[in-house]
Amino acid sequence: MVYSVLCLLFWGLWGFVLKLAYSNLSWVETYFLSSLSSFILMLFVVSIHGLRLPSLNTYSALAFLAGFFGGAGYVFFVKALEHGKASVVIPLTALYPAITAVIALIVLREKISVYQGIGIVLAVLASILLSLK
Repeated sequence: MVYSVLCLLFWGLWGFVLKLAYSNLSWVETYFLSSLSSFILMLFVVSIHGLRLPSLNTYSALAFLAGFFGGAGYVFFVKALEHGKASVVIPLTALYPAITAVIALIVLREKISVYQGIGIVLAVLASILLSLK
């Protein structure tokens, strides 16, 4: 639970600080600098915990693909913050787990409870309400 709360705190600060960066930086500069700091953090984590390079197989390819999707999503997130209000963009993009849940239902045939289903529907409704002017 502690890691979840720390994640919540850091991601909340992340979106806010990114929006502040736009007062003097372009979206490309903001993207570059924030990605660079993530890369430096990754080097720090690897230096502490070590890294054994995984063999190339389906699972390492999936991890690589996940990084690509995450990075591409981040590009669009930075562009969205450039053009939109942080108070709308950040909650809207935070609904991405609903996409994951629907794909997991269809592809992985995962089961969800009635309450979880209601939560997904409410998340979709929230995204519609957030997109209205």
